[in-house]
Amino acid sequence: MVPIMVLILGVDVKVAIASSLLTIIVTSASSSTVYLREGLVNLRAALTLEPSTAMGAIVGASITIGLPADLVRRVFGFGLIAISLLMLARTFSKPKESGYIKRWAWGVIFSFFAGMASGMFGIGGGVLKVPIMNLVMDMPIKEAVATSSFMVGLTASSGSMVYAIRGLIDPVLVLGFAIGIMPGATLGARSLKGIRSRYIKLIFSLVLLYAGIKLAGVG
Repeated sequence: MVPIMVLILGVDVKVAIASSLLTIIVTSASSSTVYLREGLVNLRAALTLEPSTAMGAIVGASITIGLPADLVRRVFGFGLIAISLLMLARTFSKPKESGYIKRWAWGVIFSFFAGMASGMFGIGGGVLKVPIMNLVMDMPIKEAVATSSFMVGLTASSGSMVYAIRGLIDPVLVLGFAIGIMPGATLGARSLKGIRSRYIKLIFSLVLLYAGIKLAGVG
């Protein structure tokens, strides 16, 4: 949503980040309902990782408010590029569809930084939570996507409070995106079970790579 607002609609990057966080709450509510019904959400992981993620979101939002908008945009772009390359590197490896989840302590630590990224860049944290759960904690990719979707609403709520106090949220943008998000998130969640994990990773990575290059101004 942030790349769409900034690159296509010409919205100020801080307003886009703030508005994105609020609409992410709608995304989470729409998609996680389906994931919970399908039994894909790992509630133990969500409740363990979310406190540190929410704390990170508040810290991240506070940092972004004090930074120049152009710097925020470039850092966001390079961050997306790094994440997309990490996901691409694992796209054609054997996907983790079952297994014992491990490295919980590292998951909690990295989740704090995922929360910071959420608060700083309006990404909900899912863009980092999925790789953390799948690559660091060995959680199956579909379970990681579902658990992340369940968590991002809480993370976004924490970060959006900081922006709301500063009056950076655009209610028209939020309403417009929310109208499209509700059916889109529900449809996407229902489609997850029928899609091969490799294709999820590939699509996810390429979209992030393109957005990152545009936002960083390197392409």
